[in-house]
Amino acid sequence: MVGELFSKRDETIGEKIRSWFRNDKEPIDKKAILAHYRIKTAIGRLSSYLDKLEQRDRELFHVIVESLMKKDEKRAKMYAKEVSEIRKISRQLITAKYALEQVALKLETFLVFGGAMKELVPVIGVMKEATAIIKSVAPDVWIDLQYAIRELEATMSAGIADISAEIDVGLDSEARRILEEARIAAEQSLKEKYAELPRIVSEEAAKTEEAA
Repeated sequence: MVGELFSKRDETIGEKIRSWFRNDKEPIDKKAILAHYRIKTAIGRLSSYLDKLEQRDRELFHVIVESLMKKDEKRAKMYAKEVSEIRKISRQLITAKYALEQVALKLETFLVFGGAMKELVPVIGVMKEATAIIKSVAPDVWIDLQYAIRELEATMSAGIADISAEIDVGLDSEARRILEEARIAAEQSLKEKYAELPRIVSEEAAKTEEAA
């Protein structure tokens, strides 16, 4: 049933895109659809980066265990620092990815079922926070999402007379709730996907994370 719902949404959004070529007048939601496409693309790229980080983490974890078995604590701690850095970046990417997934769902609902332009306000707020999180670790994705934000703001400015007044309404409660859920999801995902470091090197990794 869920699959059918998303299939229906994809078809509806696809139909909107096809309508551009049948209508000389540009629809207001065109930029919102383009923004949705950019967001989905960004999510895919973040997933790819996370897969690579997870693979590298597994490789390094194996080296750490092997080093400890050989009583080489110095080598184990050195790689533990790298693992800590990988997990810190992963936490950032997972947080941004989850937040963007929520944005994509809200945009799909807006595009398929319609709604007030002010409903896009928290969406833009979440996107700005998500892009700030990944700016230093995934600058290529950050650049693409900047275009998506501009497209959404252009959509709002076409439907709201005083966009500056609307942007302050309801931004904190909705956007912060989504971001808090994203951070919780990131922590849970890290626990599920990444093996716990041996105690002898975990303290060294924790120091690295605190210093970062």
